[in-house]
Amino acid sequence: MSRNLSAHGGDRLTRLGSVDSREGAHTTAALADEHVARRWVRRAVTIPVYLCLGTLAVALLPLSVPLALSLDALRRTGRLATLRCTLAITLYLACEAIGLAVSLVVWVAAKLLSRDDERFIHWNLVLQRYWARTLFEGARRLFAMQTEVTGADALERGPLFVFSRHASTLDTLLPAVFVSHPDRLRLRWIMKQELRWDPCLDVVGRRTRNAFIRRGSDDPEREIAIIRRLAADLGPRDGVLIFPEGTRFSASKRTRAIERLRTGNHPERAETARALRHVLPPRLGGPTALLAMRPDVDVVFLAHRGFEGISNLNDIWSGALVGRHIRLHFWRVPSAQIPREEAARARWLDTEWMRIDEWIDAQEKRPA
Repeated sequence: MSRNLSAHGGDRLTRLGSVDSREGAHTTAALADEHVARRWVRRAVTIPVYLCLGTLAVALLPLSVPLALSLDALRRTGRLATLRCTLAITLYLACEAIGLAVSLVVWVAAKLLSRDDERFIHWNLVLQRYWARTLFEGARRLFAMQTEVTGADALERGPLFVFSRHASTLDTLLPAVFVSHPDRLRLRWIMKQELRWDPCLDVVGRRTRNAFIRRGSDDPEREIAIIRRLAADLGPRDGVLIFPEGTRFSASKRTRAIERLRTGNHPERAETARALRHVLPPRLGGPTALLAMRPDVDVVFLAHRGFEGISNLNDIWSGALVGRHIRLHFWRVPSAQIPREEAARARWLDTEWMRIDEWIDAQEKRPA
């Protein structure tokens, strides 16, 4: 699952851990580093809270809808932003509650009916896809958004690495909806540690082949080893997703990233980064770890436009998301065209990232 399904990779890769055992009698494929007691203490808080919030949000709709309409009348924006946001929050909380209930059913069914780990993972991938599609399709309808996809044939076969642009919390749903498919392409996600506080991501994300990472690690070599491990056994139906920028784009973050490259003795990369207008310069740690482990794997790039300026709930509440046209574009680079030498590979990735920036520029000139 992928709300802010934000797989963050970077030069300072963050602490992962080793493969844990599946809750119960099964073996999970998730990569994590936390103690089992810590995990269940957190879940003792998040699961009841989200179940209660989901139930309350649906039950209170007869009150929240008229209240939202009244607030929209006072705001006089004409876009019904308060009502749209209220319904979107209700949808999210309801999906969390339903997802948790279904995940319990899947676990019980697997324990009683099947000892096949691959089947258990498949069931959870199906649940993940329905969860993400429901959230995205609901948001698309509620906010009157349009979507346009080009280059999807780049995803026809694995194994592959997916390097995606990151502009908003909402864009982390895009790979789960438009890339991952349990019967064709099974994505493994590199997700930031904080996402464990979303109970659906916490529970189902541990059951599939994903990695939760902790920012600011003091042991980057261990993190690189774990990233490589995530890619080691990729099959023809598998892929790994990473957001090489490491965080959502903003102008201030772009300035800091350029300064970090300059002071980090990377003047050539800093100069290249100054030409970027819409994306941050990619961090090399995560992508390099993947490519070093599996130099035989192709890379698919995901460029998108439409979520700019949507970084938090206030932006959505203002009505900025209403009527957006979301465009996605994929292209594939065969492994044979990816340099093996470190410096050349860095230049190659910077060049491809410039291509994303230029594509966004071109989209801004197209009619909505």
